[in-house]
Amino acid sequence: MKRMAFAVVMLMITLPVMGQADIGLYGVGGQLGFVMPEDPIDNAISFGANADLGTIMPDLHLGASVDFWKKSYDVGFGSGSDASFSVLSIAALARYTIDIQQTFTPYVGGGLGLVIGTSSFEYTEPFSGKKVDESESDTELGIHLLSGARMPVTPDLDGFAELRYTLGDIDYFSILAGVSYSLK
Repeated sequence: MKRMAFAVVMLMITLPVMGQADIGLYGVGGQLGFVMPEDPIDNAISFGANADLGTIMPDLHLGASVDFWKKSYDVGFGSGSDASFSVLSIAALARYTIDIQQTFTPYVGGGLGLVIGTSSFEYTEPFSGKKVDESESDTELGIHLLSGARMPVTPDLDGFAELRYTLGDIDYFSILAGVSYSLK
């Protein structure tokens, strides 16, 4: 009986919200970023794409983001010793906009996504001269926390700047800037 009552209450709460939902592909764009991962990986530049997927409520916007970054460096174990680490992040995001009646619209939000990390290590064995490649890949669920602001650039183009912290096997902080072209 308690489950039935809970289901009825949840249905009564979500029906008005679903009536306000406007979900679809309303914009696409690109973004660049500066990524600061946890040690021992150095900072990197990221690039990616974003999509505006509409609203659930008037101030709650849905979006999607795909980001890629890679860092390669010489590990110093003699000639031909290189290591690299790369991340492909695919995320579904929700942004709550704060209407302040200015030319820009600040927002806070979060989301979930897949974080695909790949590391590789390449070196030459000292005595045999044999080249050795080792690599490892890991896919996990990542949590994204974000804050930023959007501003219209033209009637069909919005610019944005965003701070994003990603929690997962590898935690990293990103400063992103990009544009989104309206498909409405």
